[in-house]
Amino acid sequence: MDELEALAAARPTLEFHVSLSDEAISRFHDEGYVTVARIAPDAELEWIGRLYDLLFAGRTAPVRGGYFDLVRSYEAEGEDLLPQILAPEQAVPALKETAFWKNGRRLAAQLMGVAEASLRGWGHMIRKPARIGESLPWHQDEAYWDPGLTYSALGCWMPLDAATIESGCMSFVPGSHLGDIRPHKHVGDDPNVHGLYCTPTPEELARAVPAPTPAGGAVLHHCRMLHSSGPNVSLNVRRAYANEWQLPPQKASSIPKRDWIDDGRRAWDSRSIKGEPGSSEVPEHSGARRGVGPEKS
Repeated sequence: MDELEALAAARPTLEFHVSLSDEAISRFHDEGYVTVARIAPDAELEWIGRLYDLLFAGRTAPVRGGYFDLVRSYEAEGEDLLPQILAPEQAVPALKETAFWKNGRRLAAQLMGVAEASLRGWGHMIRKPARIGESLPWHQDEAYWDPGLTYSALGCWMPLDAATIESGCMSFVPGSHLGDIRPHKHVGDDPNVHGLYCTPTPEELARAVPAPTPAGGAVLHHCRMLHSSGPNVSLNVRRAYANEWQLPPQKASSIPKRDWIDDGRRAWDSRSIKGEPGSSEVPEHSGARRGVGPEKS
């Protein structure tokens, strides 16, 4: 048994149930996001943190191409500024037994008004190193996804360390989820950079609010929500783990043209793809394949 398998086998088995009030659900529908003070217990948070550090130390790619820096070219050398691991639950299936996973699904079902069993889920982890962790500019998660499908989805984002303004917490434009997908571009206008950005109006920027979140707390937000995160200028790493929840996507009646998707797919396909021996492609519509999957801050 290797170190990762041994750690996975040591998962704390604690019951920790969270639900939302009617007022919180109503606020989500109005504003597009809602915060939860706590979604996982301390012992589980510590265990996830150890797994997280081990996965990033090994630059683990649980699925093919599943490790990259969001704000640098895919093949860039040097220190990562905003690295991401897609589908960590495929490397550590025990993550799907956690309170974070189960509570996230329960809260998503409440917010979407559907049965828990109808939701598909997958995860991704993003790391902002101390002092050099980069910002992720304003974007909508659905802007990353296949435009040939329609979605009912949200993300559940949990920091493993206190996410403060100094360390790069997320910010939101309340109510922006009610609009369409904005035109996006790749960071640096380079399709070899995975991250996307759009330009909110001055009025929207004036309404933007930061959402500092304690370790083990969570933010759930709609897939069309305008959000961003600042740089980590603190002395501590900012580790975050997000799970995405959605109903099975449906075929769109018409396909909007999104040049950034086409450019990004070509860049993704030209990569020197790296993955664990025998690693699989991300399942169709899982939300983590290039041109389909959401990103978090």
